[in-house]
Amino acid sequence: MMVNWNIINSSKGNQSSQSVRKSIVSFLTRHYPCSVVDAIEKKYNVYKVYLMSGLCLTFDADGGAVKTRSN
Repeated sequence: MMVNWNIINSSKGNQSSQSVRKSIVSFLTRHYPCSVVDAIEKKYNVYKVYLMSGLCLTFDADGGAVKTRSN
């Protein structure tokens, strides 16, 4: 999995990648090991992870997977 974790786009401006939950990284590594992350967005209490393949993964504030959809 290739990711540039330096910046997360947020409704409150950019945040450091340190705020990404370890469980999100673990989920991506386990279920999408060869994926490339295009963008990570934080809105309110959810994280949206956009993969280059066109998938959008949504995680709750605790890092639990909520849903997956195609772009």
